Amino acid sequence: MLLRKLGRLALAAAAAVLPSVLAKENNTDAPDQSTFVSSDGKVAFALTVADDHQTDLYFIIRAKSDLSWAAVGLGSNDMPGALYLIIYKNERGDNVTFSPRLSYGHYEPEYYPELEYTTLDASVDDEYMTYKARCIKHCRSWPAHDSSGGRLDVSSPNQKAIFAYGPEEGYHSDDKDAPLKYHSNYGVFTIDIKRTKDGDSEDLNLTDNSETDGATLEYYHGAKGNWKTPLHGIVMIICIAVLLPVGVLLLRSGGSVKWHALNQVVATVGVLLAFALGIVNSFVYQRSRKFDSTHQILGFVVVGLLLAQFGLGFMHHTQYQKTKTATKYGRIHLWVGRIILFFGVLNCFVGFTFAVNRKYGMILAALVLFITFGGMILIVGKGYLDKKKQRLNGAHEGFNDPPQPWRQQPTPQYTPGYPSDPPPGYEPPSHQIGLGPMSPVTPWRQSERKDDDVDLDLGTQQRPREFT
Repeated sequence: MLLRKLGRLALAAAAAVLPSVLAKENNTDAPDQSTFVSSDGKVAFALTVADDHQTDLYFIIRAKSDLSWAAVGLGSNDMPGALYLIIYKNERGDNVTFSPRLSYGHYEPEYYPELEYTTLDASVDDEYMTYKARCIKHCRSWPAHDSSGGRLDVSSPNQKAIFAYGPEEGYHSDDKDAPLKYHSNYGVFTIDIKRTKDGDSEDLNLTDNSETDGATLEYYHGAKGNWKTPLHGIVMIICIAVLLPVGVLLLRSGGSVKWHALNQVVATVGVLLAFALGIVNSFVYQRSRKFDSTHQILGFVVVGLLLAQFGLGFMHHTQYQKTKTATKYGRIHLWVGRIILFFGVLNCFVGFTFAVNRKYGMILAALVLFITFGGMILIVGKGYLDKKKQRLNGAHEGFNDPPQPWRQQPTPQYTPGYPSDPPPGYEPPSHQIGLGPMSPVTPWRQSERKDDDVDLDLGTQQRPREFT
């Protein structure tokens, strides 16, 4: 009887233990960790805590290797107040750079160097980049300023958290405070930390078969980008690298001054709008919030010169309309325009690097080269055609020489008896024109004649035509 009872107890114990053993074998993740995997599988995160009385926290984060960066924020379901654990590939692309950051608002999180941690494992392959670490200090509480959060409740079964990742493109940096692009996707989830007490870092693991366990996805927001950054760049390039050079070509190619002025007004208004957009967008990123970068300083200088250029052009045109001669404003206007074009286009290239978009700089370079050589061809070609036209007009005029000045005068009629063009000092004899002899004393000087006498002896009546 005793042996039979012992046998039944052994079978019952085996039946109780066997399901848990089988469950552990079927589950690739350790039972003392909580795991979250995003719905698209691009980001996965798992954690465990050692003990309530310690500050250690073990975590592992994994992301698709084609992402520029990936992050998980703890302690908040929104950006303000969250502790972000961010990973991206290093400069050589063969390992992972881990960057702990704090978020105080809806802008790029700030690097948090006070976080103490030890890297346990890091790797990059064709499919994933993975980082595993033990957080020693400041991972359960952190400064939150005036935002909510700043604390991780290890006894909570539904601790709030947030995840995000950047666009799919190659990004490499060894800097822990490297500039990041705006996130393309993000979401909010809760994770059960209470069930992970007394966990061990050796059991913490993520595999291809890992699924969400001990976590719940609350919502997922996909394809959210920052439209202000590309719009700022596109408008600036169109206005500075395209419209301003076109305005120069309108004058150099013999175009109307009115079209030149209209073109420059449109370009100036576009630059001012893009400038305002750039200022608003500067508050989104850590690298631009202080307005001390090369791109921003050059931008302020170029916009200031552009406004001065507009005023110089107006004063030059007003004075030229009065004097029809070159003005001092015109010479200054010309050189200020050259400075604007040089530094404006240069700042476009600097802006691509500043926005972590160097590859688009090649497109801008091709556009600048096209406009430069196209403008040179247009100006040189027009000059060649004008000279050719002048040569053709000169050749035609050679066959039709204008008559000499004396040939353009009417030929006087020939009168028999005396030449048509007498030499200076010549007086024709009086008998040739039918004049009678006259007294050397003029009639009005004779003493017996009065000024009011009308019977003057002027000889025979003559015809006026005989005097011409």
